[in-house]
Amino acid sequence: MRHLYSNFMKHYKGDVFTTHLYPAARSYTEGLFKWHLKKIYEFAPDAIKYLQDHHNRIWYRAGFSEDSKCDYLTNNVSESFNSQVRDMKGLLIHELLDGLREMIMEKRYLRRKVGRELGEGILPSVIKEPNLISKHLKVVKVAVSDEDFAEVTLLDDWNNTKRHTVDLVNHCCGCRQWQVTGKPCRHALAWILSNRGLKIKDFVHEYYYVARFKAAYADIVPHMPDRADWPEVELGYKLHPPLQKRAAESAPRVVGDRGSMEERANKKKVRCKRCKGYGHFEKTPQTCQPTEDDDGVDEATTLASLKRVRQEDEGPSKTQKKSRRQVQPSKHPRKSEDKCNQASAKEEEDSEKKKLQSRNASL
Repeated sequence: MRHLYSNFMKHYKGDVFTTHLYPAARSYTEGLFKWHLKKIYEFAPDAIKYLQDHHNRIWYRAGFSEDSKCDYLTNNVSESFNSQVRDMKGLLIHELLDGLREMIMEKRYLRRKVGRELGEGILPSVIKEPNLISKHLKVVKVAVSDEDFAEVTLLDDWNNTKRHTVDLVNHCCGCRQWQVTGKPCRHALAWILSNRGLKIKDFVHEYYYVARFKAAYADIVPHMPDRADWPEVELGYKLHPPLQKRAAESAPRVVGDRGSMEERANKKKVRCKRCKGYGHFEKTPQTCQPTEDDDGVDEATTLASLKRVRQEDEGPSKTQKKSRRQVQPSKHPRKSEDKCNQASAKEEEDSEKKKLQSRNASL
């Protein structure tokens, strides 16, 4: 569903799609699913045609079978498997199969080991969910029809009330969540907890029992010796390698394509603040090219102007500073002239004093 949503948002954007697309996928009943699609159709009729043409498989819970007891909308299982076999994709076919066999063999052993440590009854991770939901129920009314049948009205997170019928004998509810998941929904929990003597674990499907978990991983994957000890078999014909669609020298891909809404989906692009171009900073104006912004104003007319701007930003060079010091006039010319006159007068007084001293010494 995540990839469907990211591909859909590339063509259609708006609050209507973000508000109704995911709720439509999470709807268990066909009526609620069609209501969300109707809202999308009123805003953009082409969006429904796009879903029918490009995503014609079952991606919504309203179309899920009640036999699988699964309501997953994600592909976490396949992504987890791909991450485990990522380093095996470049191996030869027999090495790849041997690596998969070894990985599955170890995984099944770990699951059997976990099953031996569990007790009887329902898996702890499964029974934890309905126990937590039962503590936050907002029950409005429970109208009893018979011992095992009732009409339950609850208050949802948006303060809306809706009534559903609950059948404890056939494990059915009008919201259809109990039938699809195999775990009691909020309406069933409200009716179960209002009856003394009834326990939640008695209304969970047997699919979630520890006995089923042990039976799923009971078989052992046979162990195998090294390839050098494998028996040689005469096929009676020559087996040629399969034809490859890609070039022989290209290596298989290890990391898949990321979606547009995933983190680090695109490479980071650097943009210059002066020429509005990509691939360089504003500190390197020699790579800038004259461009115009959205208002039609030319922000970088020529490379010479960019060079001048850079010199103004960085300040004068050392040679320019020296030349300025040599030629730079005084900021206060009158004060400098007065200082020069005072110095010359002082020199004359000193010379006259020396002459007088020499005359007195001769006398």
